[in-house]
This record gives sequence, structure tokens and C-alpha cells, in this order.
Amino acid sequence: MSLGSHTPVLLQAAVEGLRVRADGVYVDCTFGRGGHSREILARLGKGGRLIALDRDPAAIAAHGDIDDERLELVHSSFSGLHDVLRERGIAQVDGILLDIGVSSPQLDDGTRGFSFRVDAPLDIGWPARTSRK
Repeated sequence: MSLGSHTPVLLQAAVEGLRVRADGVYVDCTFGRGGHSREILARLGKGGRLIALDRDPAAIAAHGDIDDERLELVHSSFSGLHDVLRERGIAQVDGILLDIGVSSPQLDDGTRGFSFRVDAPLDIGWPARTSRK
């Protein structure tokens, strides 16, 4: 499965490890381009639920053709998982998936600050220092 220019690595093995129950509640903490979420949704029944998080606005915007009432896509870092679940009244989940790293679209676009493929500024997320004391 290719999603734009990103192919999820170990897709089947990762989702099989969740042992998805038809009526379960699952969390994809790193939605990316939705590869893992699509596979989880394919295994969920009508009573299942998937909460998917991503801190990248481009990933949220690129959710594309996923039109599924069982999916709730949330603009949040996985570090905010506790708050996201609490706000939705979810006290327990059946599985959590984290595919931590960067995806191909982030590496391909030099303006994102992650690329080693193009000559572009690096954004490592640290505040810039203007002087040392």
C-alpha cells in the first residue's frame, strides 16, 4: 500500500500485534498518512473505535479518502494522549500503536526542516540561542 509517497513499514506485523477486536477501542498515536489507521479500521467492526493523533497539520490535512465514523482524527502530539482520551471519556483502550519517526513526505519536502535529501535549513525544534553567557 502506498499513501502518496509513503509506504508504511511492517504494516501487517504492527497491526497484527494489536490483535484488533471488532468492538475494541484503539489509538494510532502517529497517524502520518493513515496507513496503519486504514488497516486497523479494516479489522474493526461497526462497534469499534479508532482515535488517531498527529501533531503535523500536513498529515491531518492529507487524511484523504478516509471517511469513516469509527475514526476520530485529532491534531495532537502523542504526548497529549492522556488528555485526548480524558476529554473523550475514554478510560481504557484495547491497543495503542506508535510508529515513531519521520515519514517520506516529511523527508521529501525541504521546507519541513527534516530533509537530508535536499539542501535546506534543519529544524530540530530547539529554541535558537542568540548569545551564550
